[in-house]
Amino acid sequence: MSPWAINRLSHAIELGAVIAYPGDTIWGFGCHPLLEESVERILQIKQRSASKGLILLSSKLDYCLPYISRDLSTNDIALLKQPQAQPTTWLIPASQKCPSWLRGGFSTIAIRITSHPFITALCTQLESPIVSTSANMSGKKTIRNSIQARRLFAKQLDHIISGYQPGTGRPSEIKSLESGDIIRP
Repeated sequence: MSPWAINRLSHAIELGAVIAYPGDTIWGFGCHPLLEESVERILQIKQRSASKGLILLSSKLDYCLPYISRDLSTNDIALLKQPQAQPTTWLIPASQKCPSWLRGGFSTIAIRITSHPFITALCTQLESPIVSTSANMSGKKTIRNSIQARRLFAKQLDHIISGYQPGTGRPSEIKSLESGDIIRP
């Protein structure tokens, strides 16, 4: 996308737009994390329980710091920024300011740092992470391209991003930052 198109898209997201986009793993639904109505729209589209929580996807750890409850050690920061064998989502204790609609029924927030070109451009323009969850209805297969997104969700979404390829084609690994335990391989 051109810088002009990224600027327009980020402005729409700041005003509440919900998007489908190819991420660093699979196709996702996204919105601004501080807009509860937008998050609720995603949950309605997916037919997903709010108790499950959502991921914050960002190009910079700094954009996620307001959602995290504790100061990160030098080792934590290095681990979060270090490229992993596969994209990794980290569960980190959430700050009291972290909205419940992002955490679901948990005391942690899920964060993944990525260098995917679309996510990098969008987060840089927003100066914020975006919400990330798989682009599907709960229990169904994730969409694989913008054509499927348009066919299945065009009437429910504000924007469907074309021109980028998703990354690995499979969901990220989920790990606890505190314990190192793998929650989802």
